[in-house]
Amino acid sequence: MTFEKYSNNWFTIALDTEKQVFIANDKTNPVFEATGITIESAVHNLKTIMAIQGNLQDA
Repeated sequence: MTFEKYSNNWFTIALDTEKQVFIANDKTNPVFEATGITIESAVHNLKTIMAIQGNLQDA
């Protein structure tokens, strides 16, 4: 699996080139992970997961 990483204030993005998906992780709690075919969709999915869990703080 090949990964390229991008980092923001509260999340990181990795690209899985074998599966052709972006993976978004919360920096403070890496257990929260979401995928998407675009960076935007991966981050949106991560926000959704975190909101459901009650851990989204004004991101």
